[in-house]
Formats: sequence, structure tokens, C-alpha cells
Amino acid sequence: MSQMSPSTPRRGFVGGVAAGAAALVMGRFNTARAEVETLVEPPMGDEWIAKIKGKYRQVFDCTSPNGGFGAAFPLNFINSTKEATKVTDKDIGAVVVFRHMSMPLTLNDAMWAKYKIGEVLDIKDPKTNTPATRNIFRDNIPLYPGMTFEKLMTDRGVIITACGLALNVISGMAAPKAGVTADQAKKDWTANLIPGVALAASGVYAVNRAQGAGCTYCYGG
Repeated sequence: MSQMSPSTPRRGFVGGVAAGAAALVMGRFNTARAEVETLVEPPMGDEWIAKIKGKYRQVFDCTSPNGGFGAAFPLNFINSTKEATKVTDKDIGAVVVFRHMSMPLTLNDAMWAKYKIGEVLDIKDPKTNTPATRNIFRDNIPLYPGMTFEKLMTDRGVIITACGLALNVISGMAAPKAGVTADQAKKDWTANLIPGVALAASGVYAVNRAQGAGCTYCYGG
């Protein structure tokens, strides 16, 4: 009967350790890669729904650029409700859904320049009277000088959502203007939403969920 070599168990042990170490390294690599991908392309989520607050709630459904008025309507609602009912901001919840052709209003200036969004949407910059290469609506909300999309969210508690379906379609339309693939354009747009904007699966889904959370409906143009 043959006798097992004393080195066999040791070789098995070392091999097992090596395999385990390799699996650990690969696991960490995959985790890190997933974390990086999350930073580059934030996933769609419904976390914004739980942030809708107050007794008085309304969702504004915006389907076109409409001169930027989609961002003004929630302020009109908040201010007039406060005047009429004598409540405070914490008693009022406003949600703006930028869907269809209004979706690009939620993108930063870099995307407007790279993808020539002014040409895609036929929007001119009043400063140059040429197709806009910056988001002219971001810091120029009608009726509210000095108000920006960021302040709308941080200072007044307005929730802004962007339609994921429109993002997919319009970024694909604009991709040739930047000389990139539709997939790359989608990644760029997803990673370059104005900070604080929530990406929803679709605009109609966002409107539905906001109404389910107690918001009355208002068409925002």
C-alpha cells in the first residue's frame, strides 16, 4: 500500500490559501468596480418619494422647456399657499417632473455644450441669439431673480425629478453631435444631472408615484 507524501497536505493547504486569497482579491475588485460604476451612473430609485412632505402637496408635470416656467410653478404654489393658509414651507410639498422634451433642463452646462442641446431643442441663448450651449434655465427661473435649480431644492425643499426614458431617447438623438455612441451619451447624461435631481424610470411613473403620495396634479407645460 502506498504511503501519502508528507508534503501533500501542505501543498493542498497552500493551494487552498492561494485560491482563497485570489477569490478575496477578485471580490474586492468587483466591489470596487461596482462602487465606481455607481458613482459614474447613479441608479434610478424611489427615495425621493419619501421626501414629499406637508399637508399641501402638488406635482407639476412638465413636458416642454416652456421658457423655464416649470421651475417657477412650484414656487408660485409654495408662496401662494403660505399666503392663503398662513402655513410654513414645512407644511408644503412640491414635486416637479421634467419629462419628454423638458428633461434636458435638468442637465449641467457641460452637457449642453458637448451635445449642442440648444440645437436639438431649438433653444437660443438670449445673450448670443444663437443655439444655447449652456443651460440657460438653471439659474434664470422666471419671476424669481437669483433663484436657481439648486436653491429650489436646497432652500425651498422642492423635489425635482428627471425622466429616465426621455434621457435615453434624447441623449441618443444628440449623440451624433458629440461624436459618441448612444450608450456613451446615456452614461454622460446620467452622470451629469444637476446635483440633487432624482432620476426616475420615466416621467409618467414619477407623476403617478407623486400622486400616490398625496400630490394633486398640475400640468406644467
